[in-house]
Amino acid sequence: MTPPFPLVLLGIEFPVLMALLDCWQRPPEHFAEGAQDRAAWLKWLLVAVVTAPVLVGYGIVLGYYFAVIRRNSPASRG
Repeated sequence: MTPPFPLVLLGIEFPVLMALLDCWQRPPEHFAEGAQDRAAWLKWLLVAVVTAPVLVGYGIVLGYYFAVIRRNSPASRG
């Protein structure tokens, strides 16, 4: 049995949308260049939302993870 296409599309888009929401809610001081870097990441994550169905958007999300999320994790400070 094949799952419905809208459900598959939602499953593909979910991680990208969560990264976009994370970026939207992070303060500018979590980004290397401040507010300008945050604005750039928001634009790139919007591109990722569009390109996630062809799996290109996941590369952008991985870049966001390593550049912003991992950089600000408690384990990386020390």
